[in-house]
Amino acid sequence: MHNEELLISNLNHYYQLSLAVLKEFGGPSIYFHIQSIKEQRNNFLSDRHIEMIYATLASWGMHRMGDPEDTKAKMVEFDDFKRAIISHKESCERFLEKRWDNLNQNEYKDILSKLIDVYFGLRVSISESTIVAHSKTLAHIIPNLIPPIDRQYTVRFFTQENQDFFTNSGNYRLVNLPPEKDKQFNLFMQICLKMKNIFDKCDKNLFKIDDNSFNTSYPKIIDNLIMAFVKEFKKPKKRKR
Repeated sequence: MHNEELLISNLNHYYQLSLAVLKEFGGPSIYFHIQSIKEQRNNFLSDRHIEMIYATLASWGMHRMGDPEDTKAKMVEFDDFKRAIISHKESCERFLEKRWDNLNQNEYKDILSKLIDVYFGLRVSISESTIVAHSKTLAHIIPNLIPPIDRQYTVRFFTQENQDFFTNSGNYRLVNLPPEKDKQFNLFMQICLKMKNIFDKCDKNLFKIDDNSFNTSYPKIIDNLIMAFVKEFKKPKKRKR
């Protein structure tokens, strides 16, 4: 059974597992996320809102100390991050009233295509790869439309079947992202559309949006479900020679 089918057919199980994601991460990862979402609703793209997004991304592993030559998990300076977001404030404001639950797939695809200038206008990470950094930023600017996309969980879920998550040696199989910018945006769109498709097939009555947890929007709830799904498949024990 494919990942999407398996998740939906066992929705209640994975939803209950997803509620524990909060406990696993905790600390600054959840605190800054919650503060970002609250500021998004009350003071859209205020100084504090943007500061909270920046702090959330750092706490979510987007920034590591050390020489940039040794790690690409390094964010740009805050002033550059802020300036790029502010320059697209009006474009983002156009979509604030849009939500997954009041859009069909074609309407959502049209919105995603209109976000291309915003997507490429962001400055988040020194890495040439944009999907993770830019989706996680947009997920805190227009959270009712954009889910955070993670290489370890989200991209793996949609590009590898669960029986192929691990190599024969018991390590996670490598997840590749396209180096070309246009292909990165296309993959971003594809994953967003696939996550929306999962949402459309779910019983929404099961989901509860909670501003004091990781379940702060429908896109984030689907992200949590995918994390719970991937996490349930444990690394196989290495065979003794």
